[in-house]
Amino acid sequence: MLSFFLDGGFMMWPLLIASVIVVAIIIDRFVYFKKAEVNEIELFENVKDKLRAHGPEAAIAYSEECGGPISSILKAGLKEYGKDRQRIEESFEREALIVLPELRKYLPALGTIGSVATLMGFTGTVMGMINAFTSIAVAGTTSPSIVAGGIAEALTTTATGLIIAIFSLVFYHYFNHRSEKILLEVEKASRNLMDLMEDYRGV
Repeated sequence: MLSFFLDGGFMMWPLLIASVIVVAIIIDRFVYFKKAEVNEIELFENVKDKLRAHGPEAAIAYSEECGGPISSILKAGLKEYGKDRQRIEESFEREALIVLPELRKYLPALGTIGSVATLMGFTGTVMGMINAFTSIAVAGTTSPSIVAGGIAEALTTTATGLIIAIFSLVFYHYFNHRSEKILLEVEKASRNLMDLMEDYRGV
């Protein structure tokens, strides 16, 4: 493994840093989404039961216990219980400004690395080929081993860059999909809560 890394030359170091960042982001996002994703229907039904049986304070306390973006949106709306529709909508919008950046956190970096890793790999390819042709110019073509080092550098950085790019882009789209799913659930939960509170106000 060490020899493979060393064969890639200088460009393997930025690629190594990129791979460490990618792994760290993937782990962070997996942990976050594991905590963030809940059964939206079950959560809303429980909030509705708490609101009906014990009032808004109990529903707010339950939302705080659950955690996650959907619970945060519901809690923000419940704090405006009894207020007019515009006031409740404004509370949802304010909370969304906090929730949305958390859902998208680090994803732009992941997408950027997915694009740049390929370019870094190709840069290493060019550097390796330059070394190979330089060796030919200096020693001639008397032996294949003369250019082997440059070609090994070129192929190693290309393969490494492509592997990092593939992993980055696959997980970038995967986490984007999960964030979009949660956003739809947040929007649905906020609408349901607003309708529920208006029904209670009309009683």
